Amino acid sequence: MYAEWIKKLTHKGREKPLQPKNRISLPIEAPYRFLGSLLFLFFVVVISMCIVTVRDDLINKKFNKLLTDFFAYSSEHGWGINDVLINGRDKTDLRDLTEVINLNRHDNILSIDLDTLKAEIEKLPWVEKAQIKRSFFPNLITVTLEEKQVLALWQYGNRFYPVDTNGKLIEAEFAPHRPILVIVGRKAPEKINSLLELTSTHPELQKRIKAAILHSGRRWDIIFDNIENGITVKLPEQNTQQAWERFTKIDNLHGLLKRKLTFIDLRYKDKVIVGVNDSSASVMRQDKK
Repeated sequence: MYAEWIKKLTHKGREKPLQPKNRISLPIEAPYRFLGSLLFLFFVVVISMCIVTVRDDLINKKFNKLLTDFFAYSSEHGWGINDVLINGRDKTDLRDLTEVINLNRHDNILSIDLDTLKAEIEKLPWVEKAQIKRSFFPNLITVTLEEKQVLALWQYGNRFYPVDTNGKLIEAEFAPHRPILVIVGRKAPEKINSLLELTSTHPELQKRIKAAILHSGRRWDIIFDNIENGITVKLPEQNTQQAWERFTKIDNLHGLLKRKLTFIDLRYKDKVIVGVNDSSASVMRQDKK
């Protein structure tokens, strides 16, 4: 009896205490909250430093100062520019080119931004392309120009503007040293290449074209041999290629450009109208097939 009572007391002492009915045990969060606060603070500090650096451009300023010091030191020890050599210059004004290049003797040859200099030179009116190279020892900058070629002179009012091979106006003064094609008409510069491509099938005739007039941006009159009193060939708006070939064929057969004519009108499909110089009368002829 006594033994059973002792055993019962001993067993009861090893039982777990009962939990209160309304108690909920939660995990301990304090260490995680502290760690999260540290990470957030670190993130804020990094962002603030980045903002200050970008705002004040501290890294770039420091780098530029080091670069400037390096260029100054190296210029004093054999890296200064001795000369600038220019190749291919014909129409480009030397003063304008010198002003754009803007280099002085003993400027550091390593400090030159060749791409920027190239872009500035190509803004000059006569420059089509430019190439720039460094030559170390003798520290030479070589500028090679490819200048625009004048294809024609565009007459607008009482002024004449040079037109390049791309049909673009060259914003510069130009005095031709040889006879050059004169074009007239609002859209003549941008359409002159199509006319020259058309007439290139007969180079011997194309060389004799002295002027071309574009009417309303649609069709051409071309003047042969002499601008003032040469023969004017009137091309149609449509089927221009066929009309040109028809003209060359008739000229070969009848020598139209050797006659005393004022104009040859090709705007009609089945006939050619010509103006006679001595009588100032127009006559009509049927095409011979």
